[in-house]
Formats: sequence, structure tokens, C-alpha cells
Amino acid sequence: MKQEMKEQLLTKRPIDLLFQLSVPAVIGMIVIGLYPLMDGIFAGKIIGQTAMTACGVAMPLTFFNSGISTLLGVGSASVLSRAIGKGDQKTVDKIMGNLIFWVILFSAIITVGGIILAPHFLDMVGATGEIKAYGIRYLRVIFIGSLFVNFTQSANMVMRGEGLMKKAMLIMGTGALINIILDPILMVSMGDYGIEGAAIATITAQIIQALVTLYYFKVKSQTVRIKGIRNEQAISKEVFGVGVSAMMMQVLTIIQQSLLYSQAFKYGGDQAA
Repeated sequence: MKQEMKEQLLTKRPIDLLFQLSVPAVIGMIVIGLYPLMDGIFAGKIIGQTAMTACGVAMPLTFFNSGISTLLGVGSASVLSRAIGKGDQKTVDKIMGNLIFWVILFSAIITVGGIILAPHFLDMVGATGEIKAYGIRYLRVIFIGSLFVNFTQSANMVMRGEGLMKKAMLIMGTGALINIILDPILMVSMGDYGIEGAAIATITAQIIQALVTLYYFKVKSQTVRIKGIRNEQAISKEVFGVGVSAMMMQVLTIIQQSLLYSQAFKYGGDQAA
């Protein structure tokens, strides 16, 4: 597979490679955005407009996970692609262990911090009453799944670094489909806890994605394997150097969305949000 990818990069027309490599990646990124969108749509249909608003208001805070996974995923994929190009298998063998080390560390911080700070974030954007209550309930479940979503999304980017765009897209698409199927089932069956059902549907899909991704890197991958979980300082330095700029896009999205919701609450009330 690695040799085949090298041959394509050397022989195919650049325009063909552009579409071959970028289209699946773009679709995968769109799929990631479907999670909070579908939660909000089903919450609005099944629970009510207040629950839909709560999912929307809570969404910017979930981008902390997206930011961390982008930081680690983009940085690790960059290190991987350069190591493959140089034939540096020693570095390739350390990439996933380093990625998992940082995923575990950052996910633990985000899980604890997110659960504790969720009410304060919702206060900051101006959410009150039922919207705030629904938002807290939704976020506290969502953050329990931080480890799984961060591993899946960052490892998915490493998979793209191998050149396996379609496989990476398929894993993300499968997770989104599972979420769409489970959303209405869990919301209806859980009754008064429907908003938790929406969050459980999301993290269930993410757990399944994480298990499939873990299986791939433990068993199936011919290039990148998980060989010990540890912080490799030289690799980490490169990962953070490349990944920080990509993460900043997520950080700016958090700020932008938070400001939009705060202004909507301030000047238009709950209906405007």
C-alpha cells in the first residue's frame, strides 16, 4: 500500500491527486460537523425548541475536543508523511504511541474541566432557565466521551497521512450514521432524559469509531502500528509546532460562536438564539 501510494504521487497528474486526496478528507470533516447538528435537529423534533437551542448553544464548547484532536492529528500526520518519505521507520513506529499519550492526557483535562465549567460557559453566553439546564445535562454526558472522540479524530488524520483517505472517510461516515440512527431511538426511549439520550447516541458512535480505529492500528495497518504509549519529546515538539496553527481555527470558531450566541441572547432573548 505504501509503495503504491508513492507511485501514484510520482506518476499521477497533480489535478487528479488533488481530488483523490482532498475530496474524502473534506467529506470526513463535514461528517464530523453532523454530530451536534443532528443532535440539535432531533432534539428540536422530539423534545422541543428549547432542547434544540441548548444543543446549539453547547456546540462551541465541544470544539475544545475538535481543537485538541486537530492539534495532535494534523501534527502527527505531518510527522508521519515526512518520516515515510525519508524511510524513517523508527519514527513511524513511535507516532501512534506518542499521539495516544497526549490524547489521554488532554482528554482527562477536558473531561474534568468541561463537566465543571459547563455551567459557567453557558452563563457567559447568556443562557438561562431551561436552555441552560438542558445545555449542562447535554455537555456533561458529551465530555465523558472526550477520550474516544479525540482518539478517533486525531488517529483518523494519521490514517489520511498514510494516504488512506477513503478508509478514513468510511470510518467517520459510519460513526455519523450510527449517531443518526441512535438519536431518535434513545431520545424517545429515555423520556424525560431525552437530552442525555442525544449525547449518549453521540458518544456511543464515537466509542464504536474508536474501537474500529484502534483495531486498524493494532492489527491491520501495514505502515503505522501502536508500539508502546509514551511521550516522545522530539516527535511531540514537531507535532505541536505544526498542529498549533490548525488548532487555532477551532479556537477562533469557539470565540466566534460564543460571541454570536451571547449577542443573540442579549438583544433577542431565548427565541433569537
